[in-house]
Amino acid sequence: MPILPAEPDCYPPDLWEEAASIPVKDEAAWWCLHTKPRQEKATARELRKQGVVYYLPQVLRESRTPQGRRIQSIVPLFAGYLFFHGDASDRLLALRGNRLVNVLEVADQDGLVRDLRQVHQMLNSGLPVSPEPMMPIGATVRIVTGPLTGITGTVIRRGNRDQFVAVVQFLGRGATVDLEDWQVEQVTP
Repeated sequence: MPILPAEPDCYPPDLWEEAASIPVKDEAAWWCLHTKPRQEKATARELRKQGVVYYLPQVLRESRTPQGRRIQSIVPLFAGYLFFHGDASDRLLALRGNRLVNVLEVADQDGLVRDLRQVHQMLNSGLPVSPEPMMPIGATVRIVTGPLTGITGTVIRRGNRDQFVAVVQFLGRGATVDLEDWQVEQVTP
């Protein structure tokens, strides 16, 4: 089966060019949309239909079927997240689709724009780009969701698919639990 064409990664298409045609709105800001699983592209499609400025960085992922056939997919670089620029009415448009978990407010607008420009430049370089897990080995983390909420531990190694194992100290011993990045927050010592 041929690879499907990629969804546009941004709207308007010239978003990151110097002479970009971003609509100027009062009270407009960048927001981060945390989507339900596998809803990033559908959310971007809806935003594009409404004429809302967005950025969804995407990468090519290669995998194999159980029979050994190679498959290529275009997937979001940051699974579960996309960014949009708009005002309160645009935010309401984004919320209407029942595809979101949360809308995250961005405190450092200039920093986010700088970071997104760098990601865009990396993706357009032609070099292979892959997502990097958020919590490095050795980081102290606190579990923020699930039955182990509140327990702290240390990341000791990484498994496949952005999972990692955290050490949880109790009774003077350790135990390991497979967790994903979104289930923990980094704790500063």
